[in-house]
Amino acid sequence: MPGSTDTIADADGGGVRAGSSVVVYLPVSVRSRLRELAAATGRSHTQLVFDALNATHARLVDLLSSGRHGPSDGIFLAQRSGRRRHRETRVQVSIRPHPANLAVIDELAARHTTGNRSALISTALDEFLPAGAPAVLKGVAP
Repeated sequence: MPGSTDTIADADGGGVRAGSSVVVYLPVSVRSRLRELAAATGRSHTQLVFDALNATHARLVDLLSSGRHGPSDGIFLAQRSGRRRHRETRVQVSIRPHPANLAVIDELAARHTTGNRSALISTALDEFLPAGAPAVLKGVAP
């Protein structure tokens, strides 16, 4: 997985800047913790999303599987119908990943959340930024 602080080199060996903005929807509490850590460390939301995905990618199957399938109603899994209900209000957060990094996020989202970037990133950040954690986490350089 590409590192969050490395610049990806283009064909001429020069650095390539981040791509255009990508909007993800996060629970308000996760966004608050993200903002707090960004302010404390000076790292961007994009860098912290990469940090969270790097820290949790080996456990995403377990983190995302709880509540993924409903109970069985015979030979079929119970399906939810209608709009997805969230326990907490969701808000938009923009990140600016390089297209190659966005491709990695999209591949993880396709593998683990049927393509839902917001669910993937929200889960990784929620695990990476536990409620009540100190503003600066171990392994995240200011």
